[in-house]
Amino acid sequence: MNRKIEYILGIVGFSMDALVAIMSGVFLLILHSGVDFLKDAIDPTEYGAFSDFFPVFINLLWIPILGCVISFILGLIAVVNIKKNPKVAGGFFIAAAIISSWLLFSGFFFQSVFYLIAGIMCFVRKPEDSAME
Repeated sequence: MNRKIEYILGIVGFSMDALVAIMSGVFLLILHSGVDFLKDAIDPTEYGAFSDFFPVFINLLWIPILGCVISFILGLIAVVNIKKNPKVAGGFFIAAAIISSWLLFSGFFFQSVFYLIAGIMCFVRKPEDSAME
């Protein structure tokens, strides 16, 4: 059965995950290298708890990056397995959609919708029976 739509949606999805992971990683490295500059600019007596919170915030930014990497891997596995076993690929697509769904809140990245549509299509579409032709 021809599953070009699932391929395209999966490729767009994991490409967007890779792009978000790379951009976030670069942003985090820039932000992390500038922490010393920001620590000098923030007066702890003026801002109090914020000066202690900023390094914690920088370390918490790794969580979305890891989520993008995991959903990228799941999307890639799904695209590779779509021809052999579409049900397993659909499960991987839906798992990638769940992991990357936090990006929907940003309004810019909506690959979880692509993953979800591809996963549903993998489960719903029945293979064509070649004996009927």
